[in-house]
Amino acid sequence: MTTKSIIYLVVFVIYFGFIIITSIQSSKKVETMSDFTTGGNKMGLLLGVGTSMATWLSVASVMGVPGNIYSRGVCAVFGWVGGWFLATGLMPLVAYKIRRPEVPSRTFPEFMRTRYDPYTEKSPIQIFSAVIELVGYFVFSYIQIQGFGIVFSTLTGVPYAIACLFFMVLLIFTCMGGFESVAATDTLNACLILVGVIAAMVAVLTECGGIGAIFQNFATTTAPTTVGGEPLVAGILGTNWGTLGASVCISYFLSNCFGSTVAPHWVSRFMAPRNAKTAALQMFLVMVALIAVFVPLITIGMGGKMLMPSLPEGVTSDYMFPRLIMDHINPVLGALALTAICAAAVSTANSMLLHCSTSLIYDIKRVLKGGEASEEEDAKTTKQLRVTILSLGVIAVICAIGQFSLLADGFTYVYGAFGSMFFASIWLGLYVKRMNKEAAFASMIVGLIAYIYCMVAGSPFGLPAFIVSCGLSLVAAVVGILVGKKPPLEAYESYFSDHVSAKTIEIAHKIRKDVV
Repeated sequence: MTTKSIIYLVVFVIYFGFIIITSIQSSKKVETMSDFTTGGNKMGLLLGVGTSMATWLSVASVMGVPGNIYSRGVCAVFGWVGGWFLATGLMPLVAYKIRRPEVPSRTFPEFMRTRYDPYTEKSPIQIFSAVIELVGYFVFSYIQIQGFGIVFSTLTGVPYAIACLFFMVLLIFTCMGGFESVAATDTLNACLILVGVIAAMVAVLTECGGIGAIFQNFATTTAPTTVGGEPLVAGILGTNWGTLGASVCISYFLSNCFGSTVAPHWVSRFMAPRNAKTAALQMFLVMVALIAVFVPLITIGMGGKMLMPSLPEGVTSDYMFPRLIMDHINPVLGALALTAICAAAVSTANSMLLHCSTSLIYDIKRVLKGGEASEEEDAKTTKQLRVTILSLGVIAVICAIGQFSLLADGFTYVYGAFGSMFFASIWLGLYVKRMNKEAAFASMIVGLIAYIYCMVAGSPFGLPAFIVSCGLSLVAAVVGILVGKKPPLEAYESYFSDHVSAKTIEIAHKIRKDVV
């Protein structure tokens, strides 16, 4: 093992130790079901900004964005970074409404039941939403484990499978305390990511001789992405659509933008702040803070093409950033950069694994079982959530020890499916009182089927897939509104008024099974 690898391992050990200690301390604060799922709906602004920023900064962004810029050109800035930034700008409109109720929901599927099916105990819409959430976030967790495995094995020489198992231990520790633990470690990870990507950018600028040299090379290079590949057309990486083409790039942009605004994990995060104002404000601050991260990531992606014109045969662009650290960045700055990548994987994976667990136990098993609320039942459910986190973590690691996929692409596909399914039910549900259960179900089913069809068979007339699937979903929602019954007052009152009836509050407590 080289001196550089030893330095990297030491950094890993210090980082892991600090994260585990922080997680254990945070888990001691969990006393109720609300503490585990949403931090008791009392999260402050600083913690909210930290956990929201870290959630954005997954391996799909910290590794996927530089890799996509390296292989596809500046179109990746539009398709991914531009989409994510517009999503963050729109999120306050969703956050304010989601957190407005006096008794907020604890999970995304529970919100769907509260808004559309408040009087059905074993709500089909809550269970259906939970199943979709479970599948989507299991895929997300799997992607994060892959990202960590790539980094750890590339930089230290430790076998990929062992790296994944190592990550599982850290992941489970950070999840066991529920949302409180996840938010605390996320805030720390956000700071580490910021420091790490800036350190890597400084190193890349120094090695390349400045930003001017990077731009000039990027605009003229014909080097293929991998050795032995087809040479690029000169200047194509600097064009608007790069190697993707207009339709695909626009579809990625729309999926990342509108899919993100209604992604279940974001909707759930909007429930955690202490009030509606804090929920909205935290997303404005996150949008500003993300500039300091994505400018370095873009620079790294472009500079990587100059320092490493082509990657070895059989290596995907996801490996670009780790290989850049290993071959072109000194050990000190490299250690900071690798910590950023690890922090990105941890900060997103723990959140996704937590959502998988709550979907399965809180929104499916608990709802199907029925029964009255009790402190004993809450304690039992919390224990089951922790066991489920452990089980799902093991399964995700087993699945991750396999073939790699492009990290940013995987996120885009899931965000596209979420957007196609939930765009109408969230946006219309929060801003149109007449939006009903029939419209919500129709929009979700039509949107999912249309998106899968476009991904498998191709989008008709060359239109972006997301426009087709989301458009059909909106049409289905309008038909459902016209054909279905007007929803009961208790389904929408708390999202449109500051003063609600006692009946609406009673229904909210009943859905949550609050112990009163």
